[in-house]
Amino acid sequence: MRKLLIAFVAIIMPSLALSGGHSGLGGTGTGVVVDMKTMEGKSGVLVHQTTSDVWVYDNPPEGFPKATSATCSQFITFAMGQQQQPVGGALACQVVDPDGDVSIHMGAFQGDGTVLITQVSGTGKWAALVGSQVIGKTDIQIDAKTSTYSWTAVN
Repeated sequence: MRKLLIAFVAIIMPSLALSGGHSGLGGTGTGVVVDMKTMEGKSGVLVHQTTSDVWVYDNPPEGFPKATSATCSQFITFAMGQQQQPVGGALACQVVDPDGDVSIHMGAFQGDGTVLITQVSGTGKWAALVGSQVIGKTDIQIDAKTSTYSWTAVN
């Protein structure tokens, strides 16, 4: 069971993590798992994985970068015996853009397989986008540790 669970997480979740992140801007990303830990409980399994991501924005406003990198952590819960679909999860992404401005994005897994992500803090150009949201989804699962994804603005 543990191997099946780890395989599922490695295949599906990196792409959801990233599922985007930048507030009010649509785009695409690539996520690569760089660390993974699992903890088994009596009734379920917790998975924590870290990805190194690259985000490319579709039409960034003037003064915003066309691309940036992010480090994301996903926290995923599976019920024992239910490895195919997580019962829930959350993520946090940290960004320092090419200009030195920073932002943090928090997300929650949705029942339809997407991730709703909110920018919760930011400095410089990102400060005005605090509170904006995107919905992310996996586009291509390249291998067990690498995926591409896209996101669209919600507000």
